[in-house]
Amino acid sequence: MLRDRIERVEKIKKKSRGMSAVVLIAAAAFFAFASQCSAGDAGAFWDEATLGFRAIYYGRDRDNHDAPGNRSGEIDVDAFGYGLDFRSGYAWGVVGIDASLALNLGDGEGNSEVLLYDSRRNDDSSSASYREAALKFRFGGAAQSFALRGGYTPIRVGTIGTSGGINPHGYRGVEAKWSVGDFEFGYGWADRFHNDWDDRFRPMTNKWHQNRDGYADGERIDYIHSFGARYAFGPDKSAFVDVGFGEGRDFRKNAQVAVVYPRTLADGGALTLTGYFIWGKYDETLAYDFTTDATDEYHFSASARYAKGPWSFQLGYGQTDAEDSKEMQFRLTPWANSDNRNFIQTWAQLDDFVWDGTRVVKIGATYDLSQKFFPRMPGLRIGASFNYGWGIESCDARGTIHATEFDLSLEYVPTEGPLKGWSAGIYPAWLRYEDDTFYGKPSRNDVKFIVAYNHTLDFREIFKK
Repeated sequence: MLRDRIERVEKIKKKSRGMSAVVLIAAAAFFAFASQCSAGDAGAFWDEATLGFRAIYYGRDRDNHDAPGNRSGEIDVDAFGYGLDFRSGYAWGVVGIDASLALNLGDGEGNSEVLLYDSRRNDDSSSASYREAALKFRFGGAAQSFALRGGYTPIRVGTIGTSGGINPHGYRGVEAKWSVGDFEFGYGWADRFHNDWDDRFRPMTNKWHQNRDGYADGERIDYIHSFGARYAFGPDKSAFVDVGFGEGRDFRKNAQVAVVYPRTLADGGALTLTGYFIWGKYDETLAYDFTTDATDEYHFSASARYAKGPWSFQLGYGQTDAEDSKEMQFRLTPWANSDNRNFIQTWAQLDDFVWDGTRVVKIGATYDLSQKFFPRMPGLRIGASFNYGWGIESCDARGTIHATEFDLSLEYVPTEGPLKGWSAGIYPAWLRYEDDTFYGKPSRNDVKFIVAYNHTLDFREIFKK
């Protein structure tokens, strides 16, 4: 298997020479234009601009446990992600632009959620695309400010979020934020979405497939939007209350609140308490066919984290009631049509433990190996966590079931020295459902291996000479 993986990686590298040209040509054209503008001509637009480079390798092998012949949901992928991010300063202190190009290279079977996916063939392939092309504005000063951005952009307001895999997701929309003192108020609106396993911004629909790969039964969700507010407090403003209300037009509404409260204890340890609650309800216009009225759905989870010396411990509890979704829907659209902005405290690598009826307990610990065993490798840590969920509503005659998951991690994120900017991690996981299956999803074994590099340059340095 290792030999097959090495051969596949070599094939990906060969493909990358051609596809990289897409990104390189676009970048070269931009640099040619930029080189004609002196700092004096363009002002702060160029003076404060940065150019970021991102690179990541993502390898994953997810296998079904005790299910011979059943390859549904299995993943075997080797992927490389490359990104180029231009962030301008603000000309006249008011207006600027952000732009990002992405290259996803790889090969695999199953939906890895990081490569261009064809559900008809159940395989992954490479793609190149732009992920961001936004105009941004800012007004005001330190005491009070207003920021506005629009175009193809990330949005993180209220219950709308932007996540990513080997490259970030994005929306066609707008984001506005007003900051005054310790408060921030925001609004986000979008009508198209680009995830990491697609190559373009697509309209949002009421079906997971987004009318891709020959599907045509999805009805369009005209837009999603969300209001949000945040209050930060405490000596270093690390404590906060964050609230949001969102709507997917004629599909679903939701509202959430998250509270984070860190404090230092008398023994020198740090305790962080976190609570999260989200409510949601479908609009029967574009949602599923209801035989009865849509129900109110909710998820609640909370955790306590204690850190002292090299150790960090976590204890969490969560519960979910989602009769219509079956698995709680945190988005304002179906999966793959948009992202959420959740604060789930009891998720695990292979299952979020947010099925209807679920009650779940999570315990975990991490240990900083650099403090005692590897002092020359700051940022090296090992971790383990265990989830036990019960009362999970099953779709068959079994009634409720229980499930367990055990996750491990070994991460190295250098905080100083020549390797700063690099990170690496390996993440094994084992998920077991009662009787080894649930909603047709078998118990699974999984391992991820990730290596990433990020570097940002002052844009002026590129053309300094």
